Amino acid sequence: MSSLQPCPYLSGQEELLVLSDPHVKLGKRAYDQLLQNGFRRNGPVAYRPMCPQCAACISVRIPVERFQADRGQKRTWARNQDLQLRVARPYRDEQHARLFADYQRQRHPDGGMDLEAERLYAEMMTETGDVETRLLIFEKAGEALAVAVIDQVDNGLSAVYTFFQPDLSRRGLGIFAIMSQIEWARRQGLSYLYLGYWVAGSPKMDYKRRFSPLEGFVAGQWRPLAC
Repeated sequence: MSSLQPCPYLSGQEELLVLSDPHVKLGKRAYDQLLQNGFRRNGPVAYRPMCPQCAACISVRIPVERFQADRGQKRTWARNQDLQLRVARPYRDEQHARLFADYQRQRHPDGGMDLEAERLYAEMMTETGDVETRLLIFEKAGEALAVAVIDQVDNGLSAVYTFFQPDLSRRGLGIFAIMSQIEWARRQGLSYLYLGYWVAGSPKMDYKRRFSPLEGFVAGQWRPLAC
């Protein structure tokens, strides 16, 4: 169990997390079971919010075969067809590290991650436990514009983290990365893309409700989510 700390999504709320044992390496089977029960992975541990006064965090997933892109998502998909996708196991890359740091400075200033970007990037590439982790690297002319860190489990993919060039807002690289993960899961015959937590009323999470249909883990069950 973590200590109480300010919620990063809702002002005035406190966050409390249930954590897997950090001394036990997170294996693929255990991680798959935890993911099915609303947990997420951060580095070597899985976690789930269990806040004393709030239950706003809902773990969500996209059933990839039923996903239908809206008009804006279709435009984003078309706009980025000049990018090449490269898939790799996690590894340290200096250009990716700079991209991660730039993303944190511009998208999450004063959130803590901008000050520890070097350490957090290194941990993201090395502290994956025994989970099957991949990088989806979106490049143009050999330069990475976006990197998505994903985990593969028995029935789907889990979107761990995506960072991208923050100055290229017109491209919609975050949305494009999610759509690419949906397509990648579909081609592999996987059923779901797990998107982490959606929080009603949080601008940081609002983009997730644009993906339809969306399922949420509510009262111990996955069910269609109207948001």
